[in-house]
Amino acid sequence: MNNNDPSVNLPGSIRKLSSNKFIEEICQGQFEGQGNVLFEDSFINKIKEGDVVEGIITRVNPNDIVVDVGLKSDGRIATKELGCNDEITVGSKIRVYVERIEDYHGNVVLSREKAIRDEKWNKLEEDAVTKAEVGGVIKRSIKCGFIVDLGDGISAFLPLSHVDLKQVKDAKHLIETEQKFIVLKMDKKQGNIVVSRKLVLEKLHADEKTKFLESLNEGDIIEGKIKSITHYGVFVGIHESDVVGVIDGLLHITDISWSRVSHPSAVFSCGQTIKVKIIKIDKENAKVSLGIKQLEDNPWQDVESKYPADSVHKGHITSIEDYGLFVELRPGIEGLVHSSEITWVKSNLPVSSLVTRGQEVSVKVLSVDTTKNRMSLSMKRCVDNPWQVFVNKYPPSSIVSCKVKSNTGSYISVAFDDCEIDENVEGTIYAQDLSWSKNGLDEIRKYNVGDTIEAKVIRANVNRTRIYLGIKHMEYDPLEELIKNVRVGDKMQVTVGKREESGLVVEVENDVVLLIDQEHLPENKKFSISERIEVEVLGVEKYNIILSAK
Repeated sequence: MNNNDPSVNLPGSIRKLSSNKFIEEICQGQFEGQGNVLFEDSFINKIKEGDVVEGIITRVNPNDIVVDVGLKSDGRIATKELGCNDEITVGSKIRVYVERIEDYHGNVVLSREKAIRDEKWNKLEEDAVTKAEVGGVIKRSIKCGFIVDLGDGISAFLPLSHVDLKQVKDAKHLIETEQKFIVLKMDKKQGNIVVSRKLVLEKLHADEKTKFLESLNEGDIIEGKIKSITHYGVFVGIHESDVVGVIDGLLHITDISWSRVSHPSAVFSCGQTIKVKIIKIDKENAKVSLGIKQLEDNPWQDVESKYPADSVHKGHITSIEDYGLFVELRPGIEGLVHSSEITWVKSNLPVSSLVTRGQEVSVKVLSVDTTKNRMSLSMKRCVDNPWQVFVNKYPPSSIVSCKVKSNTGSYISVAFDDCEIDENVEGTIYAQDLSWSKNGLDEIRKYNVGDTIEAKVIRANVNRTRIYLGIKHMEYDPLEELIKNVRVGDKMQVTVGKREESGLVVEVENDVVLLIDQEHLPENKKFSISERIEVEVLGVEKYNIILSAK
């Protein structure tokens, strides 16, 4: 073995690379000392510009100090930047802000002033979390507030609404005075701080405020001045003093009047003095709930006896909404007429086109909820349902005279010649109900708008406002034949046609179409179109067979 081989004392991995020139140069010491440089560079990389680090004072000069922070060179800090509490002796530790790791001349640039500001920010962030009081001087007024000097070059914004316990218009007497504040919010990135003097005063006078609230009693009648109006209620100032501060009460929109109020601004205006009743005091959260309607007797106390269900009354429309209208039966007693309860005739027109505010109308009471002071009313139920009027006069199997209103090619819509029938009541004749022997689609072309014809009522659905007619049924009616041949208890096979709100439409033999009422259908069972099912005859009427699919 060659003892002069420089790879003898190297680790095995390097011994294998002993022929590599780079390894040989390391072994020969050509890179001696550079390992320290590499290590030093790796340490330097841990310190970045903008960091606050701890350094050691190595020299104290008349105008500056020299600080070692572990970089290639020391940095200098002007004496004027040092804090009054800083210990300025060689060997003392000091926190500094790294502005530049290396400037144009290769020097490290440090700042004690910015480090002090950073420490101040950190302390303020802690105070913001703990709601601790911080000192500051109100320096000058700006739009909507003041600028406060918190020291160490840090300024904050004091909103006008947080200057005092009560709203102040002029607070210039506070400029250049030292005050206590509580930090509301901070944004270090943007350099923004918002503080409050009001919260400090509230803490100071918390006991006085509690004493005042304890002096109030639920049921007390007091006067207050309206300070602000929102969509949900009115804030009323009920007390204001330097000792207690400002105490507001909330008059909720539902406590303004026994009648419905669309918006508090329709009743009140800011600055108005009103008499209110204290209805609730939350001493823990220092909140007072107020009411005006509570100054009067509750008109809903006897509403069930005076306005029982199904009774009819006259009232005036007080407001119109998209979903319906409100009718006042007497002062403080209002009910809702839902849009579906205004008229029997279905319309896509807005409610405002059907009625006018202040109009007198007749309404039927549907239901009353005294716990919520609500009443459901109906206008349409004060008159007969025009479709029911038609069915009463022309029950199924009746022959009626009508006039063609429209022809779609698959069905005809007709109006009835009887002047006692509402003009909105129409009948429908499908093409397949025109003839037994001829093609319905061919036959329907023979009918023109304005033609007067006769047809037979074969089925009616009052709830869906549908009257179904047939012309071929005047010649021969298979339902009448079927009625002669069936008995109660008979079973028969039918084909499912379609589902309606009131039941299931099925087709029996010989094109007979019947409706199985909802009450005679099994619960939660779904039927498919064209499905064959077995039904039982429950009853036989003059022109109807009552079926059950249960």
